[in-house]
Amino acid sequence: MEALNEQQFIQLLQSVPGGVAKIAFDDMLTLVYATDKFFSMIKKVSDRTSIKLPASLLRLVYSADVINLTQQLAKEKHRKDNMINFYFRVLQQDGSFRWLMISGSKTDETYQSGAKTVPVYCCAAVDITNLMLDYKKLEQTNEYHRVISDLARELFFEYEIATDKLMFSEQFREIFGKENVMTGFRKRLEQTKIIHEEELPAVISIFNSMMNGRKQVRFELRLIGKDGIPTWYICYASIIFDDNRNPYKVVGKASTMAIKSNESELVTHTPNIDIVSNVCTKDSAEILIKEAAANQMENSMSALMMIDIRNFKGINEVRSAIDGENIITSVGRVLKTSFRTSDIIGRLSFSEFIVYIKNVSSDKIVYEKANQLCKAIEDIHSYEHTKNSLVASIGVTIHRSSADHKVLMANATTALVMAKKVPTSSFEIFSGSVS
Repeated sequence: MEALNEQQFIQLLQSVPGGVAKIAFDDMLTLVYATDKFFSMIKKVSDRTSIKLPASLLRLVYSADVINLTQQLAKEKHRKDNMINFYFRVLQQDGSFRWLMISGSKTDETYQSGAKTVPVYCCAAVDITNLMLDYKKLEQTNEYHRVISDLARELFFEYEIATDKLMFSEQFREIFGKENVMTGFRKRLEQTKIIHEEELPAVISIFNSMMNGRKQVRFELRLIGKDGIPTWYICYASIIFDDNRNPYKVVGKASTMAIKSNESELVTHTPNIDIVSNVCTKDSAEILIKEAAANQMENSMSALMMIDIRNFKGINEVRSAIDGENIITSVGRVLKTSFRTSDIIGRLSFSEFIVYIKNVSSDKIVYEKANQLCKAIEDIHSYEHTKNSLVASIGVTIHRSSADHKVLMANATTALVMAKKVPTSSFEIFSGSVS
């Protein structure tokens, strides 16, 4: 094959898109040689005569990019493949910017830069302006979504089933002061201090149900931040299947419940408060319970309690005279301290209350809560040498998946009638089925 003569070689170099240059890898990126096309990438061809070689490429870089370019070059010095690659902006005469990518390989030539002998690279220039503009737009879009996510205090997560690894968005680190990637999640879930102890059993139960094939969940829980303050979150999670229809990942998000949402599941009603008991009024409680019961996820468990306070009138006269507080106010306080802020508490009539307990992990928890409530209400006014004490009768119904709130109230009332047949505080569970 016939070798190219010098003239042919120069013509070949001039024909390379973007141009070719020899660059000494010194502190100023000295241009030892450059074709007209290379110069035209940096300045117009008409300015070619104003640049005399050798010349500093670094002086032609847009000033705001010099520090970034210096950092790139510091990393390039450690490459083992004798290649070089960096990018920067140059300011055009019309005021616009052009992004350039310079790529090349080390030659056998060297250049004497002061007291240093540095290698020379044969490089080509590529105009990447359009690519960088698209990248910057994408970067701005991602930053926009990140800021919106931060403002909404949303935590996105994904769980890899095979590797047992849970990964949260970066914001997790800021809120909880913990690493946002957790390995061995199954074991760590049982020992975590981030989830409030009252919600942890339910969360473990929900996690196990998803590992056993449940496709979607929605639940509420309290998470404890690095400041030690518990905050209510609403959590959504869904199973992702691979091409063979095997579950391989769980994805979801947790949002603080103080944030408004357009999703239909979230409560939109602002409740009215009964001035005596400081819990929801009858109308507000029924609206909230109707919405919660109708939107409950399949296989979730919730409970409704109808509570009747007996021996109320006589004791209230004595209590008001001694303590200056209405018994109904005391009952309201007991109810609010006995249940979560996500549960719904209302006053139906003079001495009758209703409580809707959302997303419990087992019916045993409901029974224990009803038993504790009987004792707590008795303790409001209970003395050893008198039989004149408060009596709490509680009717309970439990349902899974969505339900009609009127049916739930009717079932709980049926159980309440049975509880009231006992002279002392007691509770009864509705044993029929919820239609």
